[in-house]
Amino acid sequence: MYKCVRCGRPLEKSFGTADIECECGSRVFIKDRPNTEKIVKAR
Repeated sequence: MYKCVRCGRPLEKSFGTADIECECGSRVFIKDRPNTEKIVKAR
């Protein structure tokens, strides 16, 4: 899942298509990641 940096609209990129464009005309996207913490055990 990706989000447009200009308007914030969520977008799903389908694999196999090289170019994606938002309805607002932007081609810059950020990957929407879950807000979770990772716990790493030290040795």
